[in-house]
Amino acid sequence: MSDSPQNPASVIGPLALVEYPHPALLRPAKPLVRIDDEVCNAVGQMFDIMYEAEGIGLAANQVALPYRLFIVNTAGRRGDGEELVFINPMLSRPRGTAVQEEGCLSLPGLRMDVRRPEKIVVDAWSLDGQPIRLDLDGLLSRVVQHEFDHLEGKLFTDRLPEAAAIEARRALETFREVFMGQQSRGELPAHEEIVARLDQLQADRCPA
Repeated sequence: MSDSPQNPASVIGPLALVEYPHPALLRPAKPLVRIDDEVCNAVGQMFDIMYEAEGIGLAANQVALPYRLFIVNTAGRRGDGEELVFINPMLSRPRGTAVQEEGCLSLPGLRMDVRRPEKIVVDAWSLDGQPIRLDLDGLLSRVVQHEFDHLEGKLFTDRLPEAAAIEARRALETFREVFMGQQSRGELPAHEEIVARLDQLQADRCPA
């Protein structure tokens, strides 16, 4: 059966940034086995969304897509820096350690110090199907690790020491209350509807 715009399972459509505790943020993403025009269009939308939100990285989970895909531009501005797309990434060779403040577009206003490896190697695929292997350090290493965590269904708050985690949990509870309020007013779909949509998108482009 060929993919066509009339096939609802194949259409990704307009994307928007989602905030905690949207179900897409809390479930591990699945490897993409098919990169079609819809995925390419989604990547373009993700860069638009990231720049508008003044971010430097964005994972597919953050726009309610269940795919192992994230984008990065450490310059944070269109036309500056380098736009990178990582599909089905894997991280290896963690070296050193560094602590730096992090924030997240899906946790607006929350910023805390996070300890991560200073250097890592990332292997992935580009949007045009070319293999990527980069040995990273500094800011790019941190951003790639942050976005990779999203693909694992994790947030930077999951990496905090106990005292900071207690503080973060208060903020997360506020996010949860806001999210549930939006659902109760019909401003956001119900949990079951969101999960069904994620399952549909996943079944169409990811292995069983």
